[in-house]
Amino acid sequence: MKNQFKILLLVLITSTVVYAQKPSGIEMDEKHTIYKENFSTNANTTLVLNLNNTTAKVIESPDEKVYIEYTIEFKNVRKKIKERQLKHLLVSGKKEDNKITYSTKSKSNFSPSVYNHQQSLIDRFDKKKFLKDSLPKPVIRKSLDSILHEIKYSESIYRNKIREALNIKPSQAERWNKSTNNLIISKMVIKIPKNIHVRATIENSNLVFMDDFYNRATMNIRNSKLRFKALGNTLSIIDFDNGYFNAETVISGSYSFANLKEVRIGRLSNSLLNTEFTKIEIAEIGKGNKITDFNSEYYFYNWTKDFQRFDLFSEYSKIHFFYPDLNHNLEVIGYNTRNIVGKDAFEVTMQPKSRERNRLMSKPANPNEKSSGLIFFDIINGIIYSHNDTIKTLNKN
Repeated sequence: MKNQFKILLLVLITSTVVYAQKPSGIEMDEKHTIYKENFSTNANTTLVLNLNNTTAKVIESPDEKVYIEYTIEFKNVRKKIKERQLKHLLVSGKKEDNKITYSTKSKSNFSPSVYNHQQSLIDRFDKKKFLKDSLPKPVIRKSLDSILHEIKYSESIYRNKIREALNIKPSQAERWNKSTNNLIISKMVIKIPKNIHVRATIENSNLVFMDDFYNRATMNIRNSKLRFKALGNTLSIIDFDNGYFNAETVISGSYSFANLKEVRIGRLSNSLLNTEFTKIEIAEIGKGNKITDFNSEYYFYNWTKDFQRFDLFSEYSKIHFFYPDLNHNLEVIGYNTRNIVGKDAFEVTMQPKSRERNRLMSKPANPNEKSSGLIFFDIINGIIYSHNDTIKTLNKN
């Protein structure tokens, strides 16, 4: 019974997080087109997406039209099950004046209960792994290429964590895939032209943006997973609560992340981040960034040669700070903040009794060389892990 439960959950995992992928050499019996339509647009068009329990691929349109196609395929599936699957797909689309609205909801694909159960398994696995290791692994500087690799293969990493939590070996999953005779595969493709405004409400869904996405976007996202190549627009506002966000490049916009299990960004520039209770890794920080945080954990790995200025305002945050291998200024103000320095974990609590902001750390740039920029932290009740430390002044009082 235990093994049957593992296989059933693996089926759910495979069907919900792998986009339109079936074992090679398998021919499907039936294909149903649930929705297929295209809409003309202009520079003033707004596309409204309401996606619930949906897995979709988003690509750039080849012309000025929005194209949406949603299909579902079956192999050796009983008639009653097929009818139930099709009945539970709620899809609609329309165009009124210059607004296109597309809504879809499935009661059986990416349900909140499945999502939450998957996440509880990952949490359990991570906790067991942490307890198993007698010594914590050192935090190392990750390269841009390393983070980009993790973003590209984020789905595989996610599935592997669940399999490890269930103690299912890859060979077992492969044998099951080869022996299965019953398959249901859904495929949704949304093609969006450049320069139109996209407003999206996304819940319990998994979206992969295959091309660069520079449209103005207003998104409200809950309990979902999103992966981007490059995105950004000075007018974009993205509000994300609970889930996973992966982007190779973010060039601009305003982003709110709360309670996310994972945020990975390859390159970040000209962006505003408001975050809380989230783990965030940034491979390379460019110019024009400002972060306001409460009780998150950040990893700042690398810096561009002309990042100019970087601002962090935080409370109860953990900051893993890798100093730029560049000429730069550093100023840290705040109070009651611990600084843990280097591999030896030398620790100093700065301004522990104060409730007024004071200078905590400083490092002036070399006046004889061009400065790459100023790093400014305003941090209270936090922890700074100073990796490859180059601090010149430390205020302990």
